[in-house]
Amino acid sequence: MEMLKDYLDPAWIEIFEIEGFAERMAPIRQTVRPALQRLAGRLAELMTDRDVPVFPHVASHMRRRVNPPNETWLALGPAKRGYKAWAHMGVFIGKGGCSVRFVVKDEAEGPKKSLGQWLRSDPRARKWFKSHPEVLDYDLVHGTGMVGPSLTRSPQEIGERLLDLKTAGGDWGWILPFETPVADLVERLESLVPFYRAANGS
Repeated sequence: MEMLKDYLDPAWIEIFEIEGFAERMAPIRQTVRPALQRLAGRLAELMTDRDVPVFPHVASHMRRRVNPPNETWLALGPAKRGYKAWAHMGVFIGKGGCSVRFVVKDEAEGPKKSLGQWLRSDPRARKWFKSHPEVLDYDLVHGTGMVGPSLTRSPQEIGERLLDLKTAGGDWGWILPFETPVADLVERLESLVPFYRAANGS
């Protein structure tokens, strides 16, 4: 059975404790990033038969010069050229271990507003959160690489925030044990598709 640990080594969590920008970035670029690229390609293959477009991307952290990242990730987005301007799904590895999440950044203005309107008014959003009470709010620990707390905000509250606050974003999902079968990972990603579709209009 194909497992997440066939791609990502649990020992790599220790990389994110290394002090110094160059010292941490070297193993991220040499070891973690190539593994994420392989996993991203595999996930894109497994999701090609779905009715939403997904293109794989892996974080490069090219804009960073001083502060090393506390986590790194692969993203599945609706465009071939980049993902930050869109809502996306992803697999993250960092100080808090591994996680699978849905993300919309504050800079993705169009998707953010579309998602906000859907969360605020569509009963399917309320139904989703009610059926996934274990979902975690990574928006509250964004950038730390740590595990998020339980999501306590209602979909309406999240939607209002996305619509009203220019700096608001969304980031929620689950911890992902390294022993997770890749097929189960795909199921988790597929469960996030309603948000992906609502935000990106796909």
